[in-house]
Amino acid sequence: MKERFLIITNGKIQSPTALQSSFRKFTNFNLDNKSFTIICADGGIHNATQLSLQADYLIGDFDSIDEKLLKEIKKDRSVLNAEIKDCEQSPEIIYDSDQSKTDTRLAIELALKLAAEDIYIITATGGRMDHCLSNILELKFINDKASVSLIDEYSEIKYSTKSLELRGKIGETLSIIPLSDIKELSYEGLKYPLDKADIRAGTSLICNKFSENQARISFKSGEILIIRAHDAGENVEIGVREAGENAEIGVREQCND
Repeated sequence: MKERFLIITNGKIQSPTALQSSFRKFTNFNLDNKSFTIICADGGIHNATQLSLQADYLIGDFDSIDEKLLKEIKKDRSVLNAEIKDCEQSPEIIYDSDQSKTDTRLAIELALKLAAEDIYIITATGGRMDHCLSNILELKFINDKASVSLIDEYSEIKYSTKSLELRGKIGETLSIIPLSDIKELSYEGLKYPLDKADIRAGTSLICNKFSENQARISFKSGEILIIRAHDAGENVEIGVREAGENAEIGVREQCND
């Protein structure tokens, strides 16, 4: 089994082409079955079909899947996409009616149970805002259990309680969203630097820019979302790696758009 997992949720796809391009830019992987074990969270199976992807696992309470389609999937996974060949068996179907957990959480727990080292979540930000925010906050649940990114047509989102080093092109956009009060936040390698600033939750630290090919974000304590953003169609190449605890960061005021 592959150590990289792709979780497809039931959000809306704005543009399959833009999503595939964005995913490739942020991860250096194509959206295909060769690179990932694929888990669909309930109605995410419809998004997998739209992206010509073949599910290895389907999990949820199945309130977002047409009953007739579910019966067909159990018989033959190729009904999901006529272009997929050599489909000898259906995806493993796991019914879970636990209403205290979202389908996305069930998919994440399954990936962790299957020893995922890298988890990528897609189609999680379109549609209803409560679903969108819930999916983003699932990154907090994973935290150090695995490396995780949530990716859509315009952004890559990560969660961290530790200092980070990030690689990117000069001029690329980086935003920080404090989920709690942040102690001694510092930036290096960004256009708008910070030096051991204490930041309150809710402070706007968006639309900073890489001033070097590598940036460093450090803080003593707190929780942040790190968002790498681009306009659809931009040629962006991105990488992230964890830094030492005594690093330094910087983030910025407000977008002009």
